[in-house]
Amino acid sequence: MQMRREEATCNENLGAVFKSLGQYVKAKQFLEKALAISLEINDRQRVARCYVSLGAVFQSLGEHVQAKEYLLKALAMTMEIGDRAGEAASCGNLGAVFQSVCQYLSAKEYHEKALAIRIEIGDREGVAKDYGNLGTVFHALGQYVKAKEYHEKALTIRREIGDRKGEASSYGSLGAVLESLGQYVKAKEYYEKALAITMKIGDKEGEARANRNLGSVFESLGECIKAKEYLEKALAITMKTNDREGQASCYGNLGKLLQSLGQYVKAKEYLEKALAITMEI
Repeated sequence: MQMRREEATCNENLGAVFKSLGQYVKAKQFLEKALAISLEINDRQRVARCYVSLGAVFQSLGEHVQAKEYLLKALAMTMEIGDRAGEAASCGNLGAVFQSVCQYLSAKEYHEKALAIRIEIGDREGVAKDYGNLGTVFHALGQYVKAKEYHEKALTIRREIGDRKGEASSYGSLGAVLESLGQYVKAKEYYEKALAITMKIGDKEGEARANRNLGSVFESLGECIKAKEYLEKALAITMKTNDREGQASCYGNLGKLLQSLGQYVKAKEYLEKALAITMEI
């Protein structure tokens, strides 16, 4: 029994490492092994953890139906065994799944459940995450004032606990809300703060996103040369990190920008690249 438990631990830990590295197929393989052993030896806490982790992995792989299935199992089990942190994680991840398929009211319901539990158990990092997720949901629902309020709450906590990556994410989200409100100068200010932090902490994905957002806001301000410059920076980073989704977004934005500048041949080239990548992924 002890050897099997240790085997499950090793598989679970390897799954977590591969998940952190973005190698989701490998993470899935190890987590499924950990789950099978945990079911065999009736380790209910680990079973619940594996369900949560597998749900998150399937979500990252874009397999939303399977993600939902695993997370509902995780939610039922964490509630049964009284694992409040696991219950919050299950609710938060279910919210993210519903968000991904644009079911925003269901997403809101699960994020609110996660938030209530994390406030109760004193998980400050989790509370900030839930505020951020709810801000994104309200933004998608067109409730910009409420979105701004929730992102500001997330930002306050992240600054207090020293979560620099989360702080950058909040600045980016606030920039997006302000952009939607047509407050482009203020949005630019927040995106610049996000960019500065991501560069300082070496978050390449966040840096690419901040450059892309700055490209968008400069385009809205009519500063097309600056917009192009930032979008090209974002594209260069996504090429280095092999972020195919990010590349497609950059090519699409550059294509649209070049089209507005009357550079139709180049615009066509970029838009075709964006289309090819989106069809591939």
